[in-house]
Formats: sequence, C-alpha cells, structure tokens
Amino acid sequence: MDATKGAPGVDREAARRRILALDRETAPIVDAELDAVLGLRVAAVEARLDTLRLLDRHGVQRFDQGDLAYEVVRAFYRALEPEITARPGLGLLDLGSGYGRFGLYGGLRHDLVAHGLELVPERADEAGRAARALGLAHVTFAAGDLLTAPWPAADVYCMMNAVLPRLLPPVLARLEDEARRRRIVVASVSTSNRAFAQAAWLRALPVAAEGLAGRELRLWESV
Repeated sequence: MDATKGAPGVDREAARRRILALDRETAPIVDAELDAVLGLRVAAVEARLDTLRLLDRHGVQRFDQGDLAYEVVRAFYRALEPEITARPGLGLLDLGSGYGRFGLYGGLRHDLVAHGLELVPERADEAGRAARALGLAHVTFAAGDLLTAPWPAADVYCMMNAVLPRLLPPVLARLEDEARRRRIVVASVSTSNRAFAQAAWLRALPVAAEGLAGRELRLWESV
C-alpha cells in the first residue's frame, strides 16, 4: 500500500491537504463534508445506537452525541500553536472524544500524539477505525468513563463539556493532580468554562477567534 494512503477509499494526503487548506481560511466548515473526507461514518453509527440502551448503560452521564464543530477544532489548534512549536512531542488527551475530531485534525495538521477517551464504545471504535484508515499510528481512542478510567499522561487536556456540571469536581481534582507533576494546558467550552475560571491553579490563555469558537472556546494553563 502507498505510504501516503490509509485504508482503501481514504487518502491520508488528500485529507491532510484539506485540513491545511481549511486552516488557512476563515470560511465556515461544513462538518459533514470534513467527516466524510476523514472517513468518519457518524450518521451510520448513530443510526445503530439505541437511546434506551445508552440510558440504561450511562444514565448518570452525558451520552448524547456532542462532537464540537470543526470551526472550534480549528480555533483550538490555532490557539495551541505556540505550545506545539515550543514543546516538540506534545501529547493531547481528549476527555469525552466522541468521533475523534480533535485527535484526527491534530494528527493530520500537526502530527500530534493524541488519545481520546469516549464513554460510548461504538463512537470510540469508529474514531479508532478512521485513525487507522488514515494511517495515524499516534492517534488512538479507547472506550471508558473519564471519571474512573486511567488517564495516560498528557500535556494538553480537552474537556469539552463531556460531563454534566455536577460531575465536574472530580475531573477538576484529577486535572489539578496532573498539574502538580508538570505544567498542563486545558481546553474547555460552555458550562465547563465557568468551573475552570474558578480554579485558582489555572489562568486563562488568549484565544483569538470569532463566531461560535470565540463564544465557546477557552484555554487555560496551570500555574
């Protein structure tokens, strides 16, 4: 198989060129189109999921499909670029990774080492399948509850509203424990922003973004 290609039907270099082109633009991104370029079959997987079974499995958790728009993903990596430049080999952990948009985009755009932890196994499996099809050996995904599953060590943690607000305190405690070992960066959106803004061990980093990303995305560094 050509080293520039992943699995049949998925062209890693074509996907990478598309990501690089989008990164140079400010135009809106059509999420479903980029999912297709990356080989993600979101609609097909979601159609097979049984809401009642998910409720039975994960009733106290946020299990709805909540992948953030690629415009937020793009803004995240633009804001993170100084960290990526300054810290070769930087590792990312996406807590509540869904279909893996953050990991796949970062793997193609920056050759990042990224791992996603996702509550719903079917979504984690699809993200992992896409990563393998794209030949992204350093982008991996696993199914697990981020509240109880082991976390691989990372430099950047994405906490994109994956748990209900009342379940955030133990997540903050685990992140603070990681920050005692090394400097970390945390990305958040929506209601998670309020919790991180109140954490004395974090301070905000600048995020220059407009539209949805500007309203939602925040970056924090440990101090």
